Amino acid sequence: MTFDVQEYRQFVELVYKHPEWRAELRRLVLTEELLTLPDVVRELAEAQKRTEQRVEELAEAQKRTEQRVEELAVLQKQTASQLAKLDNRIGISVEREAADALAYTLRQKGYQILAGPFNVPLNGEVDVLYRVADAEGNQLTAVLESKFRLSYGAVEDWAQQMRAVEFRRKLSEAGYPGPYLVYIYGMGIHPSAYDAIKRFGIGLITDRGDWIDPSELLP
Repeated sequence: MTFDVQEYRQFVELVYKHPEWRAELRRLVLTEELLTLPDVVRELAEAQKRTEQRVEELAEAQKRTEQRVEELAVLQKQTASQLAKLDNRIGISVEREAADALAYTLRQKGYQILAGPFNVPLNGEVDVLYRVADAEGNQLTAVLESKFRLSYGAVEDWAQQMRAVEFRRKLSEAGYPGPYLVYIYGMGIHPSAYDAIKRFGIGLITDRGDWIDPSELLP
């Protein structure tokens, strides 16, 4: 068997382009398989072509994956925005129900509502606030924190916030002086919240219309 000149030139060019084939070619040169070199070269070229095709397919698959990831990121952003809007609606709804519940409770206890409800955006927002007067005409401020789910920690945080002298000073400077009736409102109440209510002495109002009075007024 003899080599075609054109085929041999193609063979040399391919070997030059693919140095990784040389180890196999050196082995063949020392054996009778030398005469099958053109076939070997063709097989190597075809394998290289299949590899390149597979690489292209993988690149396309990667491109489709990246596109899908971008689409999912957009969907996630849209979902997060929708959830934020839903949380905001729920929060507003809970605050409105809490304001109504506090007004009802105050009237049941004999207080006259002078003004409110207000939402006070201090550094530590007050969800619901009323100015009230007791039976003797003494003016007070009723404040309430509203929660969709009420836990021990939520009660403790609100109690500590209202116990802070600096925070009460800011409330007073904003036009809502003490003494303060401090309440917290919850729709879903964890049993541990009742332990916190007892420990910190603030009032509790539930979505069922039940309430626990504050154990003391804060100055």
